[in-house]
Amino acid sequence: MIETISYQELKGNDKQIVDEKFENLIVELKETYNAEILSNESDDEGELYTKIAELKIKFETVLDYIKYCLRYGADLDVVSPTKLKISGNEMGNTIFYIIDFFKKFAKKYGVAFNVYVKNEIDADINALKEGIYDEDDIYLMESEEGLLKIKTVFEGDGKSEEIIIKKILASLNPDIVVNKVITKSMDESKGIFSGLVAIEMFCKPFDIVEVAYKFLPVAISFENADIELDISELQDIGNDLGGAVFELTHAAANMNKK
Repeated sequence: MIETISYQELKGNDKQIVDEKFENLIVELKETYNAEILSNESDDEGELYTKIAELKIKFETVLDYIKYCLRYGADLDVVSPTKLKISGNEMGNTIFYIIDFFKKFAKKYGVAFNVYVKNEIDADINALKEGIYDEDDIYLMESEEGLLKIKTVFEGDGKSEEIIIKKILASLNPDIVVNKVITKSMDESKGIFSGLVAIEMFCKPFDIVEVAYKFLPVAISFENADIELDISELQDIGNDLGGAVFELTHAAANMNKK
């Protein structure tokens, strides 16, 4: 069970419309999530009329929690638990849902994240294909640093295999530790690399959520049987996803104005 305090806000020029839409939202949250209203305020000072509600909402699973964050994009605080243990399979299903959600969003509205690629990094491709770290290093990263062992598959198209690998590595969060890279070319007829790049990496749960919605990889698998999420990770992941949806929605709205 995940218990949260969620904050919903609606602004507009027409007080009657704002009140009506906000009331509909509150009714929906009560019916769907059995939400408990802790406070409900309005502010009609300034140019816009504003409605704000503070609600207590509980979720049975991490996936239920993630679905809420993606659909309602609310700011929230996670109240409990301080730590939550889930299976690698449950985490995998949650990540798949995130990828599918953003893929559908991109298809429907024509907007997605443009992953920023920093200057090319210096990477030993041959060493990466063999694997950088030994079993002792991997044990320390998992047991002492609490990093998850993850395999992620990306689609890549470019002038060469090396260029594609370096671009992917350069665009990843620097906190992600990359151990191994495997590639599979699907088309070399035009003298370019077009295929799949599988990366074995070690990272925190927040990092792989960010990879999921920004890169939209074709596959992600977790090597860990059990995954532990602490209260700050749950909160950061939820708020980050809500912010991502808001950012893309704003971009889509601006596109329609042009």
